[in-house]
Amino acid sequence: MNTLSRSVTLLQALMINLGAIIGAGIFVIIGVAIGHAGPSIIVSIILSALIAVLTGLSFAEIARHVAKEGGVYEYAKDSFRPFAGFIGGWLWTFGNIIAIAAVSLSMGGYVNILFATHINTVYFAVAAIIAFAVINILGIKNSAKTISAFVVINIVVLLIFIVSGLSSFNPSNLANFAPNGVTGTIAGAAIIFFAFTGFSRVTTISDEVKDPERTIPKAIILSIIISTVIYIAVAIVAVGLVPYSVLANSSAPLSTAIKSMHDSILAIIIAIGGVTATAGVILTGVLGTSRVFFALGRDRELPGFLSYIDRFSTPVNAITISAILSVAFLLLVSFGTIVDSSNAAILSAYFIINVSAVYFYYSLKREQQHEKRYIPAVSIAGIFGILLIVSYLDIVSLELLFGIATIGTLYYILRNAPVGRLKNWRKHFNVPRHSIVRDFGPSRQETSAPE
Repeated sequence: MNTLSRSVTLLQALMINLGAIIGAGIFVIIGVAIGHAGPSIIVSIILSALIAVLTGLSFAEIARHVAKEGGVYEYAKDSFRPFAGFIGGWLWTFGNIIAIAAVSLSMGGYVNILFATHINTVYFAVAAIIAFAVINILGIKNSAKTISAFVVINIVVLLIFIVSGLSSFNPSNLANFAPNGVTGTIAGAAIIFFAFTGFSRVTTISDEVKDPERTIPKAIILSIIISTVIYIAVAIVAVGLVPYSVLANSSAPLSTAIKSMHDSILAIIIAIGGVTATAGVILTGVLGTSRVFFALGRDRELPGFLSYIDRFSTPVNAITISAILSVAFLLLVSFGTIVDSSNAAILSAYFIINVSAVYFYYSLKREQQHEKRYIPAVSIAGIFGILLIVSYLDIVSLELLFGIATIGTLYYILRNAPVGRLKNWRKHFNVPRHSIVRDFGPSRQETSAPE
């Protein structure tokens, strides 16, 4: 029987996270966010980063005890409740599938800019999803190497943008710092959080990471810190090059900003960065969603064929389903509302993780296995931070969130519905608290068997 192999190092784990973070958020979404926040987008980025760090610390706390393939699904299931794990994984997966569909369309737009073509972006989008699904199928090492290459290119391009832009920086563009007040700044944070949602991507491949108890927390925190510093610098330079109102109406804000310098070479470089950044998000998106599908299939929460592992040590069926669903969503979504919709679903999953971390802490405390370096107030602050920015999301996105959550809940109830006598319904509703995979960490050595 084929199994997943532990081959991902700390550097590769960090690159996978950075590949998921430094992508469409900074090359595309920042324009929409600036439209709400104006120059105060800088504060919006810091607020989003703070919420990401708080949630990242919750992930890190659970990861030190529960290092399994499946991300939000496994972490919430093992540390809190089976249903919390299922619905968290369900929301996270569909939030990312929606994002893959939108980002792939954005990639097509950057390809057109780069080659001065006018080809329908759907063609590029479908081709990109299929190509990156194939790369995923060929093995985690190939995916990690490809993502690492994209990340290096993205960072180099953004550094070129920052350094070049400083020469034409106009401080007067920052004069009206918060044109829409605090409300606009928080609304900007709610949108730009899309740029940070990839920080948990490494948790979806825990079974493939070397020394996951230490590697995963480090990769999460380092990726958030690095991306935040880059985002703030890029935002300052972008607003300094052109008025925020111009960026707000652009689907390629960094290209729009750099055009003010009238340098064709720089314009080409930024377009290349747009292509590689969106490509990295698609690649890591297929990687992450397929691993959650794999975990759900392995536990028979979804059809078992999703847990099949091929000779390349990859869940080929789960990858294929992720790609098919992403392509299907291309015809169902529009980029105008997709960011809020994806954010709403993923933020809800992160809300569950913060609640799980608090519950997990007190569970370990009762067992006298908790460690003093984790403070539950961190996760509680993350909960309130998420509630704050969710309240600023578009109502349509919240309606879509409710629909996705309802479908997942109904499926879970029907999947575990009583099939025998009513007095025994509770035993039919329960699913194993722990997945049938090897556990890690001292807190799980004695409690790894299914209940």
